[in-house]
Amino acid sequence: MSVGRLAGLLVKASAAKYLRISATIGDPDLQVPETRPQPKLPLHRYARTQDAAESLVAEATDEHPPKQGLSMRANAVRLLASMWYVHGSMAFPRGWVSPAMQAFIDKDIDCPNARCWRSYRSDVKDNPGQFLTTPGVPVGLIRQMELDLLADEHASK
Repeated sequence: MSVGRLAGLLVKASAAKYLRISATIGDPDLQVPETRPQPKLPLHRYARTQDAAESLVAEATDEHPPKQGLSMRANAVRLLASMWYVHGSMAFPRGWVSPAMQAFIDKDIDCPNARCWRSYRSDVKDNPGQFLTTPGVPVGLIRQMELDLLADEHASK
C-alpha cells in the first residue's frame, strides 16, 4: 500500500469520526447515560476454580460489601482486602475477576474493568500501605496486610 493511499484512508476515517462527533454535539435528543457503562466481563471456563472464586468473592462481599458513596478505587480495595482476609493470600483462584465485577454490577456500583482489577490487586499486593488514607477501606486489614508482607520479605532473606 502506498503512502498516499494510506493517508487517504486516514483522512476518511478521521472525517467520519468528526462527522459522528459533530452530529451528536448539537443533537437535543441525545441521551447521556447517568452512570458509567459497565465493562464487559472476562470469560472463564474452568468450573472448579470458578466455583472457588465465586465463593471467595461471595464471602468477602459479606465481610466488607461495596458501598454506594465510595469511590471505585475504595470499593475495589475494600473487596481485595476482604478477599485477602478470607483466602489468606493474594494468590486468588483463577477467574476471580468476573465474580468481583459481577458483585459490583449486582449492587449497581461503578465497576472497574478487568485490567483495573488486576492492577489494583498488584498494587495492594506490592504496597498495601498506599491505601491507608483511602476513605472507606478497612484500615485494620490493610495494616495486617502490611505486616504480612513485611514478614514474607523478611523470611525470604
